[in-house]
Amino acid sequence: MKNRDIYKAALHLLSQSADEGENPDFEERAPYLLASFCSEVFEIDRIYRSILNLPPIDKFDRVWLPLDEDFPLVERLASVASKYLAAMLVIDEDSELSDKLYEHYCDGISRLRAELPCVLESIKNKYI
Repeated sequence: MKNRDIYKAALHLLSQSADEGENPDFEERAPYLLASFCSEVFEIDRIYRSILNLPPIDKFDRVWLPLDEDFPLVERLASVASKYLAAMLVIDEDSELSDKLYEHYCDGISRLRAELPCVLESIKNKYI
C-alpha cells in the first residue's frame, strides 16, 4: 500500500476530490502528517510485527513520508492513518469535523490496542 492510497482515503473522508492537483495544500501537508502518525503509533507497529513474525522496520523518515512510497507500517494501521490524516488536514478550517475524525482515529487505535495479546515479562528489581 502506498502513502498516496491513505491520502486518497483521507480525501474521501473529507468529501474532497482525489484527483491529483485538486488540493495542493492538502497534498503538500500530507507527507508531514503521515510521518507524524507513523511516529505516534510506531510502538503498536512494532508489537504487530512481532506477533505476525514480520521483520522490524529498518528506518523511516519521521518528518516527511513521500506520497508515492510504500506505507512503512503494517497495513492494519492504514485505516486509522487515513482518519488521523483527514482530521489533521482540516483542523484549522473545520474544527468540528476534525474533532469527529480524530475521535474515530482514537477509537480505532483503542480497538487495535485491545486486539494485541498480553506479553508477560519479568519484573526487574532495581534499588539504589
